Amino acid sequence: MDENPFMLLSLIGGPAILTNACATMQNSATIRYSLAIAQWREFRASIVASDDLISRHFADGQAAQHLAARRIRRLLLGLDLLYAAAGLFGASALMGLAGAILAAAPAGMDVPVGLVAGVGGVGVLALLAALTMFVLESRCARRLMALQLRMQVH
Repeated sequence: MDENPFMLLSLIGGPAILTNACATMQNSATIRYSLAIAQWREFRASIVASDDLISRHFADGQAAQHLAARRIRRLLLGLDLLYAAAGLFGASALMGLAGAILAAAPAGMDVPVGLVAGVGGVGVLALLAALTMFVLESRCARRLMALQLRMQVH
C-alpha cells in the first residue's frame, strides 16, 4: 500500500461515494413509496366505500390491489437494504480512515484491509439486492399501468 497512494484513497473514497449514492437512491425510493402508499390508500378507501372506482379504472381490480400492495412491500424491502448498504459503506469508509490513521501512528497498528473490503463488499451486495427490489417494483408499476390501459381500450 505504500507504493500506491490510490489504494488508500479507494479504501476511504469508494465507500464514501457509494454511501452518497445510497442516500440519493433512498430519496427517490421514498418518493416512489409515498406515491405507492397514496394509491394503495385510494384503493382501500374505494373498497370501504363499496364504490366501483377501481373497476372503472382497471381491467382487473383484484389484480390492481394485489400489485399495489406488492409494490409497497418491495419498496420497503429495497429501502431497508439501502439503509443497510449505506451503513456498511459508512462503516467501511470509517474503518479505512481509522486504518490510515493507525498505520501512520508511531505504534504502527493496523486495520486489516480484508475487513474493510469485506464490509464494503457486503454493502455492495445489499445495494445490488436493493436495486433488484426496485426493478421488481417498477415491473409492478408497469403491470398496473397495463391494467389501466387495457381498461381504457375497452
